[in-house]
Amino acid sequence: MNATLEKYAPWMLGVLRIVTALVYLEHGTQKLFHFPPMQRFGGAPVRQAAQTASSALSSAVDTASSALSSAAGTVSSMVSSAPPPSAPAAPPEGMPPSMQAIFLVGGLIELIGGIALVLGFLTRPVALIVAGECAVIFWWMHVPRGGIYPISNGGEAAVLFCFTFLYLVFAGPGAFALDNAIFRRKTD
Repeated sequence: MNATLEKYAPWMLGVLRIVTALVYLEHGTQKLFHFPPMQRFGGAPVRQAAQTASSALSSAVDTASSALSSAAGTVSSMVSSAPPPSAPAAPPEGMPPSMQAIFLVGGLIELIGGIALVLGFLTRPVALIVAGECAVIFWWMHVPRGGIYPISNGGEAAVLFCFTFLYLVFAGPGAFALDNAIFRRKTD
């Protein structure tokens, strides 16, 4: 029985690669094209929840802004009575990029990497890159949100993607891959 199952292992590896890459690809299309639309479990679009959260956040920011402006007036009156500094302070350098830029880069990696993996094109290097992206997503986005445990921080998908793609780095593309046709021709 093992010999029979092992005969089909390259096919199942190819199916694993394709299905995983298609699901991963959806993350890129959501970030870049807002397709497929993100839904909550109850059926209400996440965009509506985000808009509600955004309006609540903006009112909180307005309240904090008015409090800060009154505090700034107090501080400026205190500063005006202090002696002037010897040299003006330089603006901070090396500010981190905006979150939109990070999502754009992540979306491009997910889109291009997902397409390459579905096709089985340059599978090993692409799988290494996307596994690294998944690890970065887990450590930067999920761990600060809810600790190290994936079940607590919502990072189960990132961990599973990371290790599935890491497996493809070592196992190769399996069946149904352009890599098989390209590299077979070059060796003939």
